[in-house]
Amino acid sequence: MSGIAGIYNIDGAPVDRALLRRMTDAIAHRGPDGIHHWVDGPVGMGHCMLQTTPESVYERQPLTDESGNLCLTMDGRVDNREELISALKSKGARLRDDTDAELVLQAYECWGTECPARIIGDFSFVIWDKRQRQLFCVRDAVGNKPFVYFWDGSKFLWASELHQLLEDPTVPREPNEGMIGEYLADDITHTEETLYTGILRLAPAHSLIVESGRIKKHKYWDIDFGKQIRYGSDDEYAEHFRGVFKEAVRCCMRSFGPVGAHLSGGLDSSSVVCMVQTVFGEGLMEDRGFETFSMIFPGLPCDEQNYIQAVVDRWKLSANDLRQEDRAAGWLEQQVRFYQDICDYPNGSQTDAIKSLVQQKGFRVLLTGIGGDQCLTGVLYYLSEFVRDGRFLSLFRELREQSFPPMSRGGLFDLLRYVLVPLLPTSASQVMRKRWRATRWKPRWLGWITPEFAHRVNLAERLQPSAGAPKNLNPSQAALYELLTHGSQYHLTEMDERAASRFCHEQRHPFRDRRMIELSFALPERQRLRKDQKCILRHAMRGVLPDVVRTRRDKAEFSGVIATALHSAGGRRLFEDFCVENSTWVDGNRVRMMYEEMKQFHGSRDERYIHYVWPLWMVYTIELWSKTLFSSGEILGSSARPEANTTDTDYHFAALSK
Repeated sequence: MSGIAGIYNIDGAPVDRALLRRMTDAIAHRGPDGIHHWVDGPVGMGHCMLQTTPESVYERQPLTDESGNLCLTMDGRVDNREELISALKSKGARLRDDTDAELVLQAYECWGTECPARIIGDFSFVIWDKRQRQLFCVRDAVGNKPFVYFWDGSKFLWASELHQLLEDPTVPREPNEGMIGEYLADDITHTEETLYTGILRLAPAHSLIVESGRIKKHKYWDIDFGKQIRYGSDDEYAEHFRGVFKEAVRCCMRSFGPVGAHLSGGLDSSSVVCMVQTVFGEGLMEDRGFETFSMIFPGLPCDEQNYIQAVVDRWKLSANDLRQEDRAAGWLEQQVRFYQDICDYPNGSQTDAIKSLVQQKGFRVLLTGIGGDQCLTGVLYYLSEFVRDGRFLSLFRELREQSFPPMSRGGLFDLLRYVLVPLLPTSASQVMRKRWRATRWKPRWLGWITPEFAHRVNLAERLQPSAGAPKNLNPSQAALYELLTHGSQYHLTEMDERAASRFCHEQRHPFRDRRMIELSFALPERQRLRKDQKCILRHAMRGVLPDVVRTRRDKAEFSGVIATALHSAGGRRLFEDFCVENSTWVDGNRVRMMYEEMKQFHGSRDERYIHYVWPLWMVYTIELWSKTLFSSGEILGSSARPEANTTDTDYHFAALSK
């Protein structure tokens, strides 16, 4: 987790060094190990360094090649180092060192704009090619590293965080109503837009070239849908899976200091922790003081202490258990003022206590189990994030009381859509699919958004999932592809990365390794879902993961955290005087009614409150963003930024020393 920034003046005007400095100062918390700049006429790059890998200790960016024709700034990590080094040497490359930045720069020298497909890891980088007079920008395959930019035809600005771009007073502060509609609908679909018109995100697995006053985008990686993994026994599948998973975990453990892991007690994070111990046991990595970090909720239904303790006892781990702490009044508004963007979500910020302790103890790397659900659960999971209707709630309860595996309300819809519908005759199946698409986005589903606003931004069309997957995919592949390419997943990843950056460490997600994603698509559905979900993971972790965790079928539900946050922040008072209502975005009366219904259900422990929490939270946060930044008619200045011990140096090509 480092940070990048840059300016390219297409008209040839010299870079405003003060602006470049402000853009890096805005993310000083990402650069505790130094902030450096490089300028050459119309191009300027900034880099904020957080050293996390053994090689990064010797790395200095922005980095130029020996000829002075190329310059790179990168936030990232290369995971297939051995493979990439071998390929570079076979091409005759002469590596000056083994830093990840050097590998990426040499990869561009060897393969040009085709190089990103050869790099596995988490990264966002920009290379200025003076010979070609082009700027080459890249984001990793699954979007683990952020990349935002602004382009007006005469200049191109890029950054790790949105508010860096707003350091330039010429960047428009115009709210993007289309994206606001997606937030209010609690269905962030688009992968490139932000809450500001003209400020965009580079989509994962994409590169972007700025050349001759034009922008060209290219998708450099996609799933190979023809690849299949087929074995004759569960043991063979488990062995294959275990090998890929172990390598993903090992790569994420590369650090010059101790590595920590978030241990929730769930199947995914527990599997990561146990695989870490396997990597240590096989001598693949040195244990420099591994510790786990867990949130506990004594007395609440979401508490998982018994599962956490089982993993800790199995491996005799050094464990840290923390309880959620009350936040100071106004912390959400402070976040909005600083980031000039949406604030954190309660179910994410509840782990800020972990992030703070990780920082205090000097850990720079924290592993997580994020991504396991998306990869390995099967068709009962994938669309649960997108389903909002409650018509089958009573049926869901009846099924849950029978001998079915526990499933979410969205999971029941997935069962109907992906399991039952395909069993119908072809003609009936087609009719059902058409009817599903026709009724999925009826306005009554989004009754808190005014029809006028929904019509103005064409919200129904905006919320339609992208149709980029081939038609011949099996149900899980189609659903997984939809999830992976849906804007909400990228948004949540970016929010999580932004939160970790405040505490000077990098979160790494083995299940979001590109190789794990590719493996997931190649598996037959029977290896995901039988009697239990994630059956291949359960089989692969036998003897490593405590059985009480490996065989558990339930999953903690944290929606109550959001309901509690709304109560604590002011309850109904939050929805009494709306800027968003005055803007005709939402129906204030309907929102206030929703809050009262949610409060009643939550207070009586009726799970129907879950229907309300996310729409209400999104309405509240958009209201907070709008009122905080635009109430006076123009965006306000950000608050004081986090301090960091940094150095600040401008240098040109020839000033680079190794």
